[in-house]
Amino acid sequence: MLTQMDRLTIYAVLCFITFCTLLLRAPEDTSLITLGGLIAAALGLWLELTQSAELEEEEP
Repeated sequence: MLTQMDRLTIYAVLCFITFCTLLLRAPEDTSLITLGGLIAAALGLWLELTQSAELEEEEP
């Protein structure tokens, strides 16, 4: 089972890869699949960060 930190790392790497793919391609070669991948990875990252009970600091 993956921990929340593992999932955050995976989503962050996927966001970085798809963002770089969008930047390195010529504008006429851009596909909707790449843009959809970026949106999906960013949405997954956002969902993991908003539901982060494990990452919150413990109060004394």
